[in-house]
Amino acid sequence: MKYLLKVTEFHPKPGNQNEMYYIDDEGEVFIGSARNVTIGKIYQVEASTKLIGGSYHRIISWLDAETTVE
Repeated sequence: MKYLLKVTEFHPKPGNQNEMYYIDDEGEVFIGSARNVTIGKIYQVEASTKLIGGSYHRIISWLDAETTVE
């Protein structure tokens, strides 16, 4: 499913430099490949609709990764 991810926080996933935790403005957690993001910007992502482990969405792909939606 497509989401508009407004980044409020991001952190590297412990033990994995290639993945990051991204937290949106509603407190939902997304885990996906490490990207250069800016807090407050909105990014289009395709992510799992079902919460993995009951706690986060898995980012499948970054849509229009070079541009953001304002």
